[in-house]
Amino acid sequence: MIHNEKRQARAAFSAETRIQRAMARLAESGCPVLILGEHGAGKRFVAAQIHAQSHLSRSAFQEIRCFDAEASTLQAALSTPGTVYLAEITDLSLSMQELIVNSYFRSEQVESCRLLCGSSRDLPREVKSWRMREDFYYFVSTVTLQIPPLRCRRPEILSIADELLAQYAKQFDRPKPVLCKETIGHLLEHIWPGNLSELQTAIKTFVAIGDQAISLAAINAAAQSGRPNGNRRPLLLKEATRASSIQLERQLISEVLISTGGNRKRAAADLGISYKALLYKLKQIETENQSAFCGNGVAL
Repeated sequence: MIHNEKRQARAAFSAETRIQRAMARLAESGCPVLILGEHGAGKRFVAAQIHAQSHLSRSAFQEIRCFDAEASTLQAALSTPGTVYLAEITDLSLSMQELIVNSYFRSEQVESCRLLCGSSRDLPREVKSWRMREDFYYFVSTVTLQIPPLRCRRPEILSIADELLAQYAKQFDRPKPVLCKETIGHLLEHIWPGNLSELQTAIKTFVAIGDQAISLAAINAAAQSGRPNGNRRPLLLKEATRASSIQLERQLISEVLISTGGNRKRAAADLGISYKALLYKLKQIETENQSAFCGNGVAL
């Protein structure tokens, strides 16, 4: 078991090192790059890092969400010095793909613009399904960088969390939290299906709410909705409805506290309840969460 964990840690560390080295090498060239990875794995972050380390770093970095991109916006971006990052290129229409092929790959006029593309989908399947042009696919995939999911990069999690804590503490004008044992255990043991996006939301919750026990309870309540439990009897409809209502209530409280930067009086007003009622609900969450802890950490 220990040897297996060490092998996984070495593999994750070497994966992180390979990504860092790959970003540095790719930054030195001006070739288009296709960045692949699960939703929330950090594709935009990698694109921004490639831009920041390149000779175009003083020029603009433009992100275009492909699902609502317009031809005029795309053409303007491709003719502007800097880096253009196309988020989820499978959302581009065939006509937009043709526009990029003709205006970027087959044109000699585009010299100062670099194209980076991101996707979380199976692109060869998109080509076979006629949702992606074959020539467009081959043009954008000449150089491909695969980003491992966060669950395969556990040695990075605490360092990423520390950077996010500093970022959100500054954003909310609050002290940077010192993570407790239970919180660290949650960060390291959770599988992070939402990858970096989910981790960002969790850290934002810790900073905004300010109480890690309450934050963990809110995060776990949201995560446990729909999670199967083979050791528990099936819930009756009334019980299921009540459990779902409680989970939604706690998720809403968490989201409103984040939006108000942890201001509980404003959160109570936004939720349409009294300040005393909000404090009661937060205390109830904290009490229930404490009963979920065991000797080995937090019950997930």
